[in-house]
Amino acid sequence: MNSKIVESIPFIFQTVAEKYKDRIAFNYFDGSWKTITYGEFSSLANNIASLLFSYGINKGDRVAIIAENMPEWCAAYMAILICNCTAVPIDMQFGSDEIKNLLEDSETKIIFYGAKTKENVLKAIEGSSIKVINLDGAVEHWSDEKPLNSSLHHSITPVISPDDIASIIYTSGTTGKPKGVMLTHKNFCSDAEAVIKVNVVTHDDNVLSILPLHHTYPFMCTFLVPVFLGSVITFAPSLKAVEIISAIKRRGVTIVVAVPRLLELIRDSIFSQIKQRKIIANALLKLIDVCGYIRRKSDINIGRIIFKTVHRNFGILKFFASGGARLDPAVMNDLEAVGFTILEGYGLTETSPVVTFNPAKKRKPGSVGKPLHNVEIKTSEDGEIMAKGPMVMKGYFKNEIATKETIINGWLLTGDTGYIDEEGFIFITGRKKEVIVLSSGKNIYPEDVEKVYTSIPLIKEICITEKDGNLHAVIVPDFDYAKKELIGNISEALGWKINAISMKLPEYMRIKGFNLYPEPLPRTPLGKLRRFMVKDLLVTKVKELKVEKEDEGLKKDEFGRKVIECIRVLMKEKVPIKLSDNLELNLGFDSLMRIELVSALETAFSVSLPETFVVEVQNVQDVIDRIREYAGEKQTFEGRHIRWIEILKKEPSNEDMRKVVFSFTNSEMLIAYILFLLQKTLFKILFRLKVYDSHNIPVEGSYIIASNHVSFLDGFVIAASLPFKTFKNIYFLGFQKYFIGKLTSHLARLSHVIPIDPDIYLNKALQMSAYVIKNKKSLCIFPEGGRSFDDSIMPFKKGIGVLALELNIPVIPAFIKGTFEALPRGAKFIKASKVEVFFGMPVYLSDSDMAKKPGGIDKYQFFADELRKKVIVLSEHG
Repeated sequence: MNSKIVESIPFIFQTVAEKYKDRIAFNYFDGSWKTITYGEFSSLANNIASLLFSYGINKGDRVAIIAENMPEWCAAYMAILICNCTAVPIDMQFGSDEIKNLLEDSETKIIFYGAKTKENVLKAIEGSSIKVINLDGAVEHWSDEKPLNSSLHHSITPVISPDDIASIIYTSGTTGKPKGVMLTHKNFCSDAEAVIKVNVVTHDDNVLSILPLHHTYPFMCTFLVPVFLGSVITFAPSLKAVEIISAIKRRGVTIVVAVPRLLELIRDSIFSQIKQRKIIANALLKLIDVCGYIRRKSDINIGRIIFKTVHRNFGILKFFASGGARLDPAVMNDLEAVGFTILEGYGLTETSPVVTFNPAKKRKPGSVGKPLHNVEIKTSEDGEIMAKGPMVMKGYFKNEIATKETIINGWLLTGDTGYIDEEGFIFITGRKKEVIVLSSGKNIYPEDVEKVYTSIPLIKEICITEKDGNLHAVIVPDFDYAKKELIGNISEALGWKINAISMKLPEYMRIKGFNLYPEPLPRTPLGKLRRFMVKDLLVTKVKELKVEKEDEGLKKDEFGRKVIECIRVLMKEKVPIKLSDNLELNLGFDSLMRIELVSALETAFSVSLPETFVVEVQNVQDVIDRIREYAGEKQTFEGRHIRWIEILKKEPSNEDMRKVVFSFTNSEMLIAYILFLLQKTLFKILFRLKVYDSHNIPVEGSYIIASNHVSFLDGFVIAASLPFKTFKNIYFLGFQKYFIGKLTSHLARLSHVIPIDPDIYLNKALQMSAYVIKNKKSLCIFPEGGRSFDDSIMPFKKGIGVLALELNIPVIPAFIKGTFEALPRGAKFIKASKVEVFFGMPVYLSDSDMAKKPGGIDKYQFFADELRKKVIVLSEHG
């Protein structure tokens, strides 16, 4: 490219358009695939420029573009620059208030809008003198009109200086209020020249345009660079993966400019299809590992040959470019292993935007590449990346203070932290402003922590923040996964998964708490989390919930209204109920409330629902749809609150009752006694078992022993702590997955274990427990719901309160000491360790005790909390 390339964008554009006037500039879909040549594109841009002149536009005036990606967007942009005005591209997803603020700040005179933005644009300019131009149909209406007079054209373009402002682009605001970045013709042209010089995009390429053009990354890589080269640009028909892939193949796309999220979706889709081939899935996954190893060591791409069926869907694609956010190295490695090539780069709006790019012949996963030929990169003493070069912005519009804070002695402070390795490759470690400083003084990059926890399939999105000096997470669950895996209590399930991962991490990287959020987290158009918005997200959501209106359709649908009444009687706070409301996240339903809901629905509609119903439904619409399936259009309706005692009185099924044996044959009793003695002896010898205050266990009547839970040994320890006479009348709830074989089922029978899955069949677990109590037997329950990860006593679930208060039986608190050392979570072998068991006084809660119950906590949870305090006291004595 010659020295004239830095003169102006219109100069280069017109030169290329004349040279390649018959070559296709754009492929776009409008009911069918259509094309525009460079000659037609040039005429369209010039005709739009003529229209702008007729509106009395002057040099430097700001003209906004608020429209979807389409050839007309590009033509409008070129027309603005031909007139030597300044383009103000604005995110088409912004609401009218956001648009209005940016229009006022930029002092925009004219707006180009599209069909999808018309309503918000017109609302934003109410009462103003801003003129608007509709881009819809511009190709058909304006392309064939008389082009801008050539003499007028030549009189306009020479007056454009390289330092004239081509665009004011408002940053998408990951850290606060958007600022208007002033980018000159020289900024854009020098950056385009540097990208072209990398020699990965050529005149013969066809670049797919997916990302919104108002952002500098797709603007540069899917518009300006291809136009400067005379390449083809193909607009994706939609954001649906199937249509994107179809466009890549049908239109001969060679380069896809993407963001990490899109590459993750492609990777996940490919691997999901592989895993569905159950017979050979493991072999294919191992083959991918081999291909990846060979690719990393020698750059020999055998994956493209072995997985050619995958590549058929992508036609002649050369590579994916990745930018806009940090790419997970694992995603790059996986895609390269199956034969794709990933080139990651880096830049900011303030640098026009590209400043680094991975060389095609030597790519480093995790690195954003090396600086372009006209860029200098260095790091400050505190690790901040600094950039210098002709693509660095002129400054922030009407904000000299911010400009001086960002550009110091010609060096742009990027706000990103990172390092440069010995080969000159740059690695980004995080955002300087987003570093979390814990109360311990430890600095944490939230992305590093998020990456670890996103391995949990139940997590769709996660944002790590700081709360009270500790790491806190805001999590968007994957509701489809929850439904597929029959997860009824998402919060509880996540708690266990998070704890399991936390135990493998250093203390400072562990999440200490989390909130669930039912909607996508706020992000920039390129997928970066807007972290500054996340902290206040949940508070804002609660406020919005209180002013939301109920779905009008529910009031008209008699069937739906009846379902809503069943939900409403269970809720503590009367808030509007919408079809999209998630039972747990929006309406506050826990596992026990779900059981109450099932009972209410069964009574209201005179139906019998399957035991899995509580985990099959996630939101209100799910409940209505499923009830309609079972009840048809029955009009029977009795909306009332079902009391827990009514639920507990229901008899278990015959199949479940067969799992509980209250009488044994003589031979069975003999075997049970021998096993009991062996167990007792083993614990005495191996663990030096000591039992304290066993006299607190009642001699007669039913009761519940409630203990802490840290090990698989705990149930055996409680059993070994009792005399055989007591053991004969006590039963244990056990996870069904451990007792599915014939031998283990028989062992469960002799050991008084009732196999059940409380995660899916919590109602059954409670009814089976009540069934045991009603038959004058006793129970041993671990109210935490699972084994602790760190020997601490976790919160008790309120199910123990339901049983104790509704069945009016005493609960004996117990504390087991030593089993965590003997066999903690994750351990494969038992260690000899001293084990002790402490039994406390029976717990009853009188009316005076209940009077102390704080507001907002129901009596069942209050009982569970008080019981936990008793166990904690026992642990302190131990």
